[in-house]
Amino acid sequence: MKKAAKFFLIAFWCYLIGHVLWSFSIYFESPLFVNSNFEIWLINIPFGLFAIFGLIGSIHFYKNNK
Repeated sequence: MKKAAKFFLIAFWCYLIGHVLWSFSIYFESPLFVNSNFEIWLINIPFGLFAIFGLIGSIHFYKNNK
């Protein structure tokens, strides 16, 4: 159970970071970084990590409750 909780916590932090970057991107309207494409990739990476860590946490949670 502890292992699943750790993965869920990491997933939560990745989502929070992605959401904050996305909110800043919308608020400032112009690219925060040099290139707009780089900004898009920088915003999408935390959301991708959120999905991966959430999936791993879900698998560990399922195995512990089986």
